[in-house]
Amino acid sequence: MSNALAENKLLILYTLYHTKLNLTKDQFSNLILESVYLNYFELQQYIEELAKTALITLEQVNGKEQLGITEQGIAVLEMFGDRIKERKRKDIDRYLKENINHLIKETTITHELSEGPHSTFQVTLRAMENKDEILKLEMNFPTKETADQAISNWKDHSTRIYELLYKELIKKI
Repeated sequence: MSNALAENKLLILYTLYHTKLNLTKDQFSNLILESVYLNYFELQQYIEELAKTALITLEQVNGKEQLGITEQGIAVLEMFGDRIKERKRKDIDRYLKENINHLIKETTITHELSEGPHSTFQVTLRAMENKDEILKLEMNFPTKETADQAISNWKDHSTRIYELLYKELIKKI
C-alpha cells in the first residue's frame, strides 16, 4: 500500500474518531472534501475498502447511510495515526471546530417534504438522540409555502418546539 493511500485511509479513521458523530456518507464526504485535498471518487473507494475490512461501519439509519468507526478502526488509528501529516490533521481539527454545532444539528434534527393527500404537502420532522428517534412529527400543509415555513422554523427553533410539545403533552389537564 502506498504512503498516500495509507495516509488517506488513516485520515478517514481520524476524522470519524474525532467527530464523535455518526455522519451520513454525504455529510462525511463534504467534511473531507472541504477540509482536505482528496478526490471524491477516491474517497468513496477508501470508504468502501475500510468498510470491507471492518475498520468503519456503514449502516442505514432513517433511509440514509451513516458512517462510524469500529473498535478495530480505533486500534489501527492508535497504532499508525502518527503517519498522518500534521497539516492535514490541523485542517480536519479546524473544520470540526468551526462546524461542529452545524454537524450536530444536521445529524440530530432532520426534515422531509413530500406530496400529501388531496394536493397537500406532507412534512416529516425528526429529532434524534444518538441513534434513537425521540420525536417524529408528520403534518400536512395546504401549500408549499406553509410547509417550507414549518421546515424553516424546525431548523431554527427545534429545541424550543420540542420543549413546547413535551411540556404540553405531559401536562395534566
